[in-house]
Amino acid sequence: MANATRLRTKFQMLLQIESSGFALGLAILFVLLSLALPFWSISRTSGGVQDIGSFAWVSFTTERYTRGAWSETTIMPYNSPGFPYPDTAGVAGNLYVLSLVFIVVLAVVLALFRFEFSRKMPTMNLLILSLVVLGVALFALFYPIVAIPGSATTDVGTFTIGGFWGTAQPSPGVTWSWGPGLGWWLLLAGVVIGVSGAVLPYLKSLRSMVPSASATRPST
Repeated sequence: MANATRLRTKFQMLLQIESSGFALGLAILFVLLSLALPFWSISRTSGGVQDIGSFAWVSFTTERYTRGAWSETTIMPYNSPGFPYPDTAGVAGNLYVLSLVFIVVLAVVLALFRFEFSRKMPTMNLLILSLVVLGVALFALFYPIVAIPGSATTDVGTFTIGGFWGTAQPSPGVTWSWGPGLGWWLLLAGVVIGVSGAVLPYLKSLRSMVPSASATRPST
């Protein structure tokens, strides 16, 4: 009976570590993919011409459409002379650095979980790891939401960009729109999955501390 109990406990620990490891690995993959994609875009439409600009890690890509048909694509590094969005580019660079930091944190937590494969980590340690991952994840995710509107407003200079996504018509015949790119959505997915993977062992550790019904039932 004791051997069966120990075997069941080891199996539960294996399931706990492997589930968390899979989630953390998947989160790292999502964040890595987000680094290769634009995280925010801004569009200006005037008459039949629409310019859609996308902010990537070190460059700004503009695609021009004339009466709905693509006409040209321009790629400008952020350090180009006369670059039109320097403040927003600074936010973009900071975001990608934060994403790299988040990847490192996820990788370290994953390694710790693998290192502790044969023995159960204390609940307090699991809580600390969960809070570290949560803090870095939320900072990386919400930093552009807070910083982008002010930076983009400074760069545009003609009207106020009031949020991370939205539209405006500052003058007749001219429409601006902006919003997160695919890179930010992948980062969001990585944050949700990564935090879940980091918190799962802590939640299971708390659950294991609760006495089972058979253990608390008085003997007759």
